[in-house]
Amino acid sequence: MTRAARAAAEADEPVEHVVALLRERLYGAISCLATLAVLARYTTEETSAWARILDVAVATGGLWAASLLADWVAHLAVYSTAPRGRKALRMLQSSGQILQAAVLPIAVLAVAGFDALDTDTATWIAGWVLVGELGVIALLAVRRTQLPWWQQALTVAGLTGVGALVLGIKILAH
Repeated sequence: MTRAARAAAEADEPVEHVVALLRERLYGAISCLATLAVLARYTTEETSAWARILDVAVATGGLWAASLLADWVAHLAVYSTAPRGRKALRMLQSSGQILQAAVLPIAVLAVAGFDALDTDTATWIAGWVLVGELGVIALLAVRRTQLPWWQQALTVAGLTGVGALVLGIKILAH
């Protein structure tokens, strides 16, 4: 890679890093929502909230590991070296968004683990928390755009609607 190409890549890095942060947070939220939607179907009065926390942690951890590995392999292929320093830190920060997306849902499930909620209710609440998170992600994504307010609102409503649709279908099937 030439010096000019390297300098151009470094100049674009902060913007690319923000894009990666939002992308990974969105992947994490949607993946966690899909996991919870499936788990809701198989949650009964006897289901332990701690078992659901483990399910969410394993699913989220698997996606995080896959994201980190994919980033590492892609960096290795493009730059012919393993990422180090700031590059490695940014990869960890980006992929870490997947784990962070599951924090609130796991917290809701933990409330059920301490018998303040039943597990089924906590699973659904955690899902709706993620629908709200999708709305916040969309809001962060469109807030600086040049889109008119109504297109921004439509974008936020659209992404939030996708999450609500996932849960709505599960409610109908449940």
